[in-house]
Amino acid sequence: MDADFEDLSHDVELISRLKQLYQATLRFEDRIDLANDPAIYDKLSNSDKIKYNLLMSYSLNSMFWMYLRTEGIDPTKHQIKNENDRLKKSMERAKQINDKNTLMPRVDKNAAQRFIRNSLWEPKVVVEKSMEL
Repeated sequence: MDADFEDLSHDVELISRLKQLYQATLRFEDRIDLANDPAIYDKLSNSDKIKYNLLMSYSLNSMFWMYLRTEGIDPTKHQIKNENDRLKKSMERAKQINDKNTLMPRVDKNAAQRFIRNSLWEPKVVVEKSMEL
């Protein structure tokens, strides 16, 4: 009798986890639909479009990674691992470029001109007196 109850508890736990997976899949699908709205994408800056594209690629690859795991395939021995590594490098490069553009000091041209103009030595005008011969 205890064995039957134990099997039943495993079945209930499995069904509960499958329901959670199904609900998570529906939420993910809703977010993907929202993210694929062309009106939103067109309003993004170039930097944000790069981030968006990298995020979508990485998300899809991660979903495929999970699919392989559910099929019993080791994803570390699959081509998807190389693709994920390539995307990680692209994400790091995009972050470096973004940091370089945002953290790089900017020169205020007008302030620099005033600084240079005020720091230069200007000779005093000497009025020459005409000499009588």
